[in-house]
Amino acid sequence: METSREYQNYVTERLIPVFGNENVIKEWDVARGSQDDYLRSMYCPRIDIAIGPFNISRELIRDNQNIDNEIRVHRNLLRRLLDVSETDVGSVDEFLGNKNRNPRCFMAIEIEKTGTRKHMLGDIANASIVASIGIVVPLNDSMLNGFKGIKKYLEFASAVGKVKSIFNNVLVVNRDNFIQVIEEYNSTFVSNVRPITPDTA
Repeated sequence: METSREYQNYVTERLIPVFGNENVIKEWDVARGSQDDYLRSMYCPRIDIAIGPFNISRELIRDNQNIDNEIRVHRNLLRRLLDVSETDVGSVDEFLGNKNRNPRCFMAIEIEKTGTRKHMLGDIANASIVASIGIVVPLNDSMLNGFKGIKKYLEFASAVGKVKSIFNNVLVVNRDNFIQVIEEYNSTFVSNVRPITPDTA
């Protein structure tokens, strides 16, 4: 099996044609380029792949509108990711009703091959807190089952009133399904937006 870095590079290459080179950043430090009150003195996780637009300026309303616009543009991508999600998050509208309303980026993708349950819970938390939409991609069955178990635990804790509903903007997606959705979307989206040049022959 490929390493986490190899998978990360593969996914990044397929995201860039859709979102643009400036909007797909590997190992994104959430305080990178910060112009707001998020300081490096705080805990600053690194996201395996962050997708913009980014909300790092003091123009909070503008930045969040840009992210909401991106959600509308890529609603079909989100629908397909929900279709292959390993956890039940409801319809697209229900899922988007749980989006992070003050994120630092449009989407955060965390890729995991190894790690403790505490580490995995941290991945879910970081993806949820940092992004409007979080995606966790386990690279093997053991990690996949672990993430599914954590999500069920969080759902149970919320259902019985131990905590408020949290991290419901995060999807757990099988590694192969994630690649398939991205590649299919890459092909259809890029072909649909490619400018048509007149035949001058």
